[in-house]
Amino acid sequence: MATAAARGGGSMGHSEAERKRRERINGHLDTLRGVVPSASRMDKAALLGEVVRYVRELRSEAGGAVVPGEGDEVVVIEEEDSRDDDAGEKTRRVKAWVCCANRPGLMSELDRAVRSVSGRAVRAEIDTVGGRTRSVLELDIARTAAGGDNGASLRALQVALHAVIISREELLAVEGFKRRRFSAHSANM
Repeated sequence: MATAAARGGGSMGHSEAERKRRERINGHLDTLRGVVPSASRMDKAALLGEVVRYVRELRSEAGGAVVPGEGDEVVVIEEEDSRDDDAGEKTRRVKAWVCCANRPGLMSELDRAVRSVSGRAVRAEIDTVGGRTRSVLELDIARTAAGGDNGASLRALQVALHAVIISREELLAVEGFKRRRFSAHSANM
């Protein structure tokens, strides 16, 4: 008899646990219905299928998103060999990625770097997240820049853009230069 009472109490505990499990699952399904558009009243199987489709769609959209990385980087590649610009001058289409810490004046510094190699911005995508900036620049660079050598103008652009991402403090640390402090004690010596 003691085992029958224990079994009865056990089945009560099991049915209570099963009821709580179903409530939890239904709560999660309700949450999914609120997240996925056009899924207000679907059966469970259809809802899960729609959630999978929606997550795949979001992943593909996120795959194309430009997100600044943790490290500083400069990448310059030539997209098209040559073309004539509005003035009839031969130009090359170049794509440049710059990822660095965001700071005031960064965009004007990038513009100066592009103009230093006779470049002109055609298109720019700039994303800033958490104090980091990633700029994807599409540029037209004059063929006559850097002596007309194809590789030289790309290298000159890469050097100019790399100089932009190095902050003043980093530049001083790289060069080993530190400003000396002036104090009354050192002046007396």
